[in-house]
Amino acid sequence: MPAAQRDLQHSFVIPAYGASGHLAPLVESLLAQTDSGSQIILTTSTPNDSLDRLAGHYQLPLIVNPKRVDIATDWNFALDAVTTPLVTLAHQDDYYDPHYLIEFKAAIARHPDALFAFCDYREHTPSGPRPLNINLRIKSALCRRAFGSREAISTRRDKMRLLSLGNPVCCPSVMFNRARARGFQFPSGFKTNLDWQAWLGLARADGAFVYLGKRLVSKGVHDQSETTATIANRARAIEDRLLLNEFWPGPVATVLSQVYKLGYLANRVRPGRD
Repeated sequence: MPAAQRDLQHSFVIPAYGASGHLAPLVESLLAQTDSGSQIILTTSTPNDSLDRLAGHYQLPLIVNPKRVDIATDWNFALDAVTTPLVTLAHQDDYYDPHYLIEFKAAIARHPDALFAFCDYREHTPSGPRPLNINLRIKSALCRRAFGSREAISTRRDKMRLLSLGNPVCCPSVMFNRARARGFQFPSGFKTNLDWQAWLGLARADGAFVYLGKRLVSKGVHDQSETTATIANRARAIEDRLLLNEFWPGPVATVLSQVYKLGYLANRVRPGRD
């Protein structure tokens, strides 16, 4: 491993919420990384016995946020809990390919001006892996549209183009480079699209977005997930329209938001088929 890559210190921090049955597989996937030079930290604003047992079993530090406000507060608390320049917010429903860490550190070593790096992803349900659906294929196409044959884009125009037709950036795949994205925080006020809004803020900053066209993360899809809940109560649709208005005139944003809703169908967990 090149020296520049070895020197990139990294942390996985898990902003855990409630008593999740999905945490153990996530932690196991982090412990199975081929590059073992990363710390793993649990944070929570909802302490409980289940989390205490899991932290004890894996001998992980558990840091409690005494004040729960919203999801942005939880994520920002998690980011502030670590001191390494590289950090990944590992969402509790997901898991990571064994090569995630080594691939991402190599990419950021190649692009030291990176604000963050991200990759494609797969999905899984309690029944196992899901086949690739139209939603995932569209997100990959949006990335290819913005990046072309490049691994990194750094102009404001290119970064905004990436985000102009939706949010193709898989949040749990993102590895932040806090040496460049100094003072980064997730914005409050959004329930589901706070990541899209955050990427918009970083698109206006100096530095690159780095994209690995590999599926190195698997996102969990189930009836209790936050994404499923916000789709059901229409919060996702409202927030989509607000952010599309950042790029397009009202009538165009309306049409795009209606098309974007079709992707929600891919999030449904259908008994016997997923």
